[in-house]
Amino acid sequence: MVIAGRIQRYIFMRCVTSLAMTLGIIVLAIVLVDVVEQMRTVGSRTQITIQTAFTLTMMKTPGLILETLPFAMLIGAILTYSQLSRRSELPAIRASGVSAWRFLGPIMVLAVVLGTVMVTVLDPLATRLNEDFEATRDRLTGGGRPSAQGVWLSQGDLQAGAATGEEEAPAPVVTGADGTEATPANANAQAIIHGRTIIGRGQALENVTFWFFRPGARGPEDREFTHRIDAQRAELKAGFWQLTGVVENRLGGEVSRAADLALPTNLSSDTLLSRFASSKTIPFWELPSFIAAGQAAGMEIGEYALKYHTLLATPILMLAMALIGAVVCLRLARSGGLSQLIGAGALAGFLLYFVTRLASGMATSGATPPEAAAWCPPLCALFAVLALLAHVEDG
Repeated sequence: MVIAGRIQRYIFMRCVTSLAMTLGIIVLAIVLVDVVEQMRTVGSRTQITIQTAFTLTMMKTPGLILETLPFAMLIGAILTYSQLSRRSELPAIRASGVSAWRFLGPIMVLAVVLGTVMVTVLDPLATRLNEDFEATRDRLTGGGRPSAQGVWLSQGDLQAGAATGEEEAPAPVVTGADGTEATPANANAQAIIHGRTIIGRGQALENVTFWFFRPGARGPEDREFTHRIDAQRAELKAGFWQLTGVVENRLGGEVSRAADLALPTNLSSDTLLSRFASSKTIPFWELPSFIAAGQAAGMEIGEYALKYHTLLATPILMLAMALIGAVVCLRLARSGGLSQLIGAGALAGFLLYFVTRLASGMATSGATPPEAAAWCPPLCALFAVLALLAHVEDG
């Protein structure tokens, strides 16, 4: 037991060293390429220094590490156990009576622990820094995240009480630059909203235009245009829009300006989130509550469920990658064919990653449930490699 424990600690340290070296080389190569990419893309729109480009790349680095760790685990396992085999350490360990299940234990523990850290720590960090990256890039380039046609929203009857004889909704309060308050006329029933830029997960819109209409003599279908409001920024609060940099144009050419304006609305914050919040902007710890709220609001939550279950399956994927890399190196080096086995193991690992991405694409298109797309590829790969290991070890 003491000898086996020492062997496991020795192999564990070798695994950590190989993984760190592999991950370091991969990340260094990616960082160098991405710095050049930032200079090419962001630098083509504004003047930036190498330091600024490097800062932008560092914000993306946790996300890049999250993507490359499964490959690093695969290559690290191949390096560790192939070196043990070539140095005849692996045959000596097996000759001493240590089972393959025991000297594969260190890489299995490392894979599960690292997969758990990826889900619970690295993904939230990558999500936060990716938001900072997007905000910094938009600030440098002076742009946001507009679509080709901008963003269009429609909010319904804001003052239904006016048509039924009930009390009208309170008019919004305008605060001018001098701090005085005024109450503009707001006998509007409906509004069409156009925002040219989306901020963050959809918490706000920039360069926004509101077109207001009221029901005509023949009912809601016969709408009459009343006025238009342009604003630099519109943030959706509980029950109202908070506008900044407001210009109001009414029929007849009357124009009024204000620093701030609060407009009543029957839209909720989920309206913007459901339209504009990418799954990449929501960290692991917030996904369960977001999915539950989305289901209650009738949102399409397939994209978020796919990310949630993919993250939950990450330790299984890491374990499968580690075992694929280790099992192909168990053959004695003097028996020949070890290089071909290592190549086959690397190909199997890349094939697993490809199948995982293919399943994610099928789930995104609605061809398969997100739970099946997230869990089936890593579980099938894990069961296959465990069956191969059991056959080789136990016959």
